[in-house]
Amino acid sequence: MLDVYLFVTPWGEQCMQSEKVMMDFVHNVDQKVSFQIIPMLNMQIVQNYLHSEANTSYQSYNELSEDMYHVILDYKAALFQCKRHGRNFLKLIQKEITTKNIRYSKNLGTKIGQIANLDMEMFEADRRSQLAQDSFKADQQTASEMNVLVSPSAVIFNDDGDDCGILVEDFNDSILQQICQDTECPLADSISFSHASIAFPHVL
Repeated sequence: MLDVYLFVTPWGEQCMQSEKVMMDFVHNVDQKVSFQIIPMLNMQIVQNYLHSEANTSYQSYNELSEDMYHVILDYKAALFQCKRHGRNFLKLIQKEITTKNIRYSKNLGTKIGQIANLDMEMFEADRRSQLAQDSFKADQQTASEMNVLVSPSAVIFNDDGDDCGILVEDFNDSILQQICQDTECPLADSISFSHASIAFPHVL
């Protein structure tokens, strides 16, 4: 079995694309996969977005940091209902913020929760709960323990072999293709596709 962790920023075009690439991979690889998307939040991530061309809504570090944090808590609350709901919620709210340049608000989170067919009573109770905050802290600790410093980054382990794994920084589809094709990569022999040319055209 493969353990896959994708570390992303709360929103941004590059991370949205990396999520799509990894979801394609997870759905089409022959091996059983345990997959987690983990949003990261630290001073460098906030500063990078604050000063990027993509930022059209924020001038204050504190406001941006707070909104990114609240997006992550909303995502964690959606995940409590099931992984599929959580990932769908994250995809939808990232699209609103990144492609439509809509600034995050609690009302936006509520709207996306409804679109994602969440149990809204449960979502409202969980989104600012201590459990969501503790889950966020655990994710940041996981990133630290895996030495993840940049976003998007992927960590992939093979549990069926010698528990070998790799950390891939600036993750994208071309890097994933290299991993699957490179015979010197410790994971190359662990990854296979029954219908690669059809199911996952990036990996041939």
